[in-house]
Amino acid sequence: MKFSIEVTPKADVSQLPSTVKDVSITFLPNADYRDVVSQAKRLRESGFEPIPHVPARNIRTQQDLSDFINMLREQADIRQALLIGGSLKTSAGPYASTMSLLETGLFDGLRIGVAGHPEAMPQRCHRECDRTLMLKNEYARTTGTDMFIVSQWSLNAATITTWLDRIKPFNALPIYLGIPGPTTPKSLLKFASICGVKTSLLGLQQPARLGQLLTIQTPDDLVDALHHRIEHFHIYTFGGLKHTRDWLAKRPLQQLLSL
Repeated sequence: MKFSIEVTPKADVSQLPSTVKDVSITFLPNADYRDVVSQAKRLRESGFEPIPHVPARNIRTQQDLSDFINMLREQADIRQALLIGGSLKTSAGPYASTMSLLETGLFDGLRIGVAGHPEAMPQRCHRECDRTLMLKNEYARTTGTDMFIVSQWSLNAATITTWLDRIKPFNALPIYLGIPGPTTPKSLLKFASICGVKTSLLGLQQPARLGQLLTIQTPDDLVDALHHRIEHFHIYTFGGLKHTRDWLAKRPLQQLLSL
């Protein structure tokens, strides 16, 4: 079983667990891409494998994209990148989708991550999300591009299992399944609303969960329910790196106790 982690450009990389290798870096709307480059450089120097996010609709100009990718290659020696549409509803520049980024040729030679959505998206249904993922599979096959999926996080094992079953007939890409790191239901409610994960949001609003709003909860049940289907889990560190680091340190012991 493998784990990767997502961090912000300002996160303290000294708090990252040494057992993790791949670290993705968020690129939020109105952020400066140079902050992403700086974080990627720090991660590389600290022995991690940086995976910067490149959100298509956030990129303002072709020159910005070219400068961003060139700086990442030159300063952080990136070998992977996560290409996503981005959270903006309309494009700030010439790029509207992951495919429009790939077509620039700027990412040639890199291992490419793309998004998966077990709970669909606020503006797109399951069918549309699945079709987009199918097209990315076709792109990987026809071009020989090394690609993988990083999924949006979910708390619902049944929903994730349904998604895995639904894409199985066409998907050949490795999956990094998104899960929240240890945090409180209160924090998860906030991020579930922002991210549009409706099934998880409904689950969090159940009386049993609302009664534990300030109690740190771990994703052990989710990992244990899915480890027979998933080899790689991608952790969204809503509760902070320290909680995630401490939880990961205990996972080997928990696995032995369950045998």
